[in-house]
Amino acid sequence: MAELKDLVTASNIAAYWEEKNQNVQPLLGETLFPKKRRLGTKLEWVKGANNQPVALRPSSYDAKAIRRDRQGIDQYTTTMPFFKESKYIDEEMRQELNNVIAANNAEVVNAILTNIYDDEAELIDASEIALERMRMEMLSTGTITLSDNAQSFEYDYLLDATTQKVNASADWATASTDIIGDIVKVVEDAKARGVNITRAVCNSSVAKNFRTNNALKNAIYVFAGGTVPVTTARALDYIYNETGVRFYVYDNVYVNAANGQATKYIPDDTVVFMPDGDLGNTNMGTTPEESDLRNNLNAEVAIVNGGVAVTTSQIVDPVNVETKVSMVALPSFERASDIVIMDTDI
Repeated sequence: MAELKDLVTASNIAAYWEEKNQNVQPLLGETLFPKKRRLGTKLEWVKGANNQPVALRPSSYDAKAIRRDRQGIDQYTTTMPFFKESKYIDEEMRQELNNVIAANNAEVVNAILTNIYDDEAELIDASEIALERMRMEMLSTGTITLSDNAQSFEYDYLLDATTQKVNASADWATASTDIIGDIVKVVEDAKARGVNITRAVCNSSVAKNFRTNNALKNAIYVFAGGTVPVTTARALDYIYNETGVRFYVYDNVYVNAANGQATKYIPDDTVVFMPDGDLGNTNMGTTPEESDLRNNLNAEVAIVNGGVAVTTSQIVDPVNVETKVSMVALPSFERASDIVIMDTDI
C-alpha cells in the first residue's frame, strides 16, 4: 500500500506543475530576459555601451596595426539572492488521505492528491512572480530592491540619468500634448547613440491617453474618413506607422507581500522604450538543496521552471511531509544602456 511520502514527492509535484503549465504563455519579462542556468550563486555579466561605429584609421603599408581598445565595455559581479518557502500537508488532509489509501479508493486518492499538488504548486508559481517582479522593476526603474524576511538587497544597473531617464514634454493626459513628437525625440536621441528603438511597454494609465489626445484623434479620424471610433488598438497602430515604435500594454499585477496590495509590474505613467531582441537574462543559480540534498535519503529534489528546486522531506514528529521551493536568481541587464524610461506625468 502506498504511503504519503511515496505520493507527495518532489518529482510528482514538479511533473504536475509542468503538465499544468505546458500551454501557458510566458510572462513578458521572460520574453525580454530569458532564463539561463548558472552554477553557484555568483553572477558576472558584461554591459556594453553600444557606441556608434568608429571609422577604421588609415595606415601605411608594412606598418604595425594600430591597436583599438574596446569601447564602453564594463564587467559586473554580484551575488544572487536566495528565495525559499515551504508548505506542510495539514493534519486533516493527511488523515483523510491515509484513510482513502487504506480503503484502496484510487479515484478519491487522485482527487485529494490533485488538491495537495495544486496547493504545493502555488510555491512554484510564486517563484515565477518573484522573477517577474525583479525583471520588470529592473526594466522600469533601472534598479531592484528586495526587502523582506529580515533580508535586504539592492541592485543598481547604472542607467544614465540624463539620456535614459527622461520626461515627456508635457503631461500625456493633457489632450494638446505632442505625444508623437515625444516618441520621435526618444527614437532620434537613441539613434544618435547607436540604438534603434522599435518597442515600448506601458500600462493602461498611459494607453488611455492615446484615445483622448487631440492630434491622435484627428489623425485617426482623417485616416479612416471620420467613420470609426478611436480605440486603443487603432491608436497603437497609428503610432507605429508614424514612429516605428510598437507599443505593448502590460497590465499584469502581483500581490505585494509587505502590504497585501495588488501592485502593477509596470508603474503608472511610465513608458519603457526598447530595441529588438533579448535585453539580458534571468539567471538561475544553484540552490543549497540542489547542491547538497540530491543524494540525501531523507529528501528528494526536483528542478523545475528553469532552475527552481522543489524539495520534499519526511517529518518524523508529527508525521508529515514538507514541500520546500527555493531558488537562487537574479536578472542581468546586458543591454541596460539601450533602453529609455520616460515619465509621462509632468
